[in-house]
Amino acid sequence: MNKCYWIKKICGGWFLTLAFSYSSAFSQLPGNLVHTPADSSWMVHVVAGVPFDDDPSDDNIILRPQYVLSYCNTKGTANWVAWELNSSWFGDTPRRKGKFLIDPLLPDTFSRIKHDDYTHSGFDRGHIVRSEERTASEEDNRSTFYMTNVMPQTPDLNQGVWLKFELFCEDLCKKDNKTLYVYSGGVFHSDSTVKGEGKIAVPDSCFKIILVLDQGQGIESVNTSSTVIAVMMPNTEGVRRDSWKQFITTVRKIEQSTGYNFFSTLDEELQDYLENKMFFYD
Repeated sequence: MNKCYWIKKICGGWFLTLAFSYSSAFSQLPGNLVHTPADSSWMVHVVAGVPFDDDPSDDNIILRPQYVLSYCNTKGTANWVAWELNSSWFGDTPRRKGKFLIDPLLPDTFSRIKHDDYTHSGFDRGHIVRSEERTASEEDNRSTFYMTNVMPQTPDLNQGVWLKFELFCEDLCKKDNKTLYVYSGGVFHSDSTVKGEGKIAVPDSCFKIILVLDQGQGIESVNTSSTVIAVMMPNTEGVRRDSWKQFITTVRKIEQSTGYNFFSTLDEELQDYLENKMFFYD
């Protein structure tokens, strides 16, 4: 279960070993590394682990200072995206204008999902990492507009209950001074595609997993009292006015639905406890 233990070593306090460990870190990533970054800034997003499943062949890993994601070329969208979120990621940079962008880090052999592939489809271009969550700089905000950070969502989900949960997470950062470690993506159990063209798979539901820490705490502070919030929302119309709280689930149920293992840097006993822990909102 601890396939990504190297991240625990690096991010759990052994920063002096970074120069030695960094060169071998890439070889231990599950799946296929699409791009080798110049520095280790991406590691902050996966201190709780890089998600992995039984078939790494469709996990094309993109590492950015703003987030880490696994892209599936046959689905035309991400398997998952992981990112850190706290008040420092919010700023005054305005939302980028114009079309969403083809991800420049994708290999030339990959299918190029474009902004117009969604036009007149009935689906929103749903940010996975929300634009507002990367407003400290223009470069940060631009990164959220790559098509690899987009999944097809119904307007009622994207503009309604999903947004309500995003705003709740924003308040945790800005008002409660929390740091969140977030995983998000889709659950794909049907063959539905955008425009019926088979190019972009439509998730049946969308999930988000949040590990909540006080700002300044490290992954070594996680214990059985730590807050974990997991939601899985149906990607359908009719949910715009629903409360996000009715879609609270457990990390374990999301793992069973997606096939991915989360929180892999945590001790297995602690991991098991937190993944079965249900969040209660009062």
